[in-house]
Amino acid sequence: MNANLRQLHLRQASGYIELGELLTDGEGAVPATAQRVLQRGLAELGLLSEPTRSGTTASLLEGRALRALGSWEEALVPLGRVAEVSPEQLEAWLGLGWCYKRMGRLDEAIAALRSGLEAAPGQPLLLYNLACYHSLAGDVAAAVDHLTKAISIDDRFRDLTGAERDFDPIRSDPRFVAVTHVVV
Repeated sequence: MNANLRQLHLRQASGYIELGELLTDGEGAVPATAQRVLQRGLAELGLLSEPTRSGTTASLLEGRALRALGSWEEALVPLGRVAEVSPEQLEAWLGLGWCYKRMGRLDEAIAALRSGLEAAPGQPLLLYNLACYHSLAGDVAAAVDHLTKAISIDDRFRDLTGAERDFDPIRSDPRFVAVTHVVV
């Protein structure tokens, strides 16, 4: 397959998958329209030959599509491949954590994000999501520690805590209140 055709398939797959992700909310059933668009993106990826098909770009797109379809177990394979080959790809670590969380495997979600932080230390998005998962796991100290680090790097994460349901288990804890409220 020539380079132009390969890039065309990757761009088309990316477009379909991005649109499909926009049509889902990540929580409820995947609307039929989103399913069709995401499947179309996966079909575009299926037209690629090896090694492009299992390369970082295509694998990340495949993982995103499968995650959006709610095929979390299946999504772990391409996302794990990306995390292993390109550990600096934050989206792979976030996707792995997201899938594990939805599968009720919080320990593995936390482990995935910790591995992501080893590969890319100080990433506020990883720290924030790690705080969310620790909150859900009932580990207030770890949740507050990671949230504090995320906010210290980028204060915009403080604003996200008000609507983030993952923090509901610790929302009234004084340590959480202290880190999320600004004193003027």
